[in-house]
Amino acid sequence: MAIRTIIADDHPVLLVGMEHLLSGMPDVNLVGLVENSTELVDLLGRQDVDVVVTDVSMPGGRYGDGIALLRFLKRRFPKVRLAVLTGVESTQVLQNIRRIDVDVIVSKADHHQHLQAAIRHAYEQKAYLSPTAQCLIEKEAEADELGAPAVHLSKRETEVLRMFAEGFSISDIGTRVGRSRKTVSTQKMSAMRKLGLRTDADIYQYAMTSGLVPASQVSRNYATEVENGPRVSP
Repeated sequence: MAIRTIIADDHPVLLVGMEHLLSGMPDVNLVGLVENSTELVDLLGRQDVDVVVTDVSMPGGRYGDGIALLRFLKRRFPKVRLAVLTGVESTQVLQNIRRIDVDVIVSKADHHQHLQAAIRHAYEQKAYLSPTAQCLIEKEAEADELGAPAVHLSKRETEVLRMFAEGFSISDIGTRVGRSRKTVSTQKMSAMRKLGLRTDADIYQYAMTSGLVPASQVSRNYATEVENGPRVSP
């Protein structure tokens, strides 16, 4: 029997490519292509599905994205197997995905053939990591073995990232927590450095996938910033 599969990604061009790819797989039946969590959950409610392949960053849907969406899907549709297709290259994010027992992860940087393998492994309830995902996780393991300190944010650094992802500017955060703008900015940059984040968009991504802030709220704030321009923040 063909593996009934849904692909969820907010990039239409990628969906077209996935549709073409899966059309050449006789053991996969593509049930649908969706662009957000609303469409995904609606389709799952109407169709019998074996495997969902979903991006981890997919703003705009009623059910959010990131870790929160993956947890929701596991609760709501426990018989559906999950595979993550992602462009995220943060070991922290990948480890968070694995911690909720989603063990099939494919990097968008890898050859499309790995998606085929991922679908089959997810269906058979076996773990699968594409080469890039595997490399990132192995580097993390090697660092642990060498005694490299685990990434640990201070309470204040976590607070600053959370409030920034919620839509507050550096000045707003300083006013709310009773710290100077310079201190808050330093704490933000320190947290970014520890996590390997380079841009404000990376903060949004981290906040969504780590569950630091509800994904739907982060998505709204990010969409507003894209429309109106970035907040002034050193």
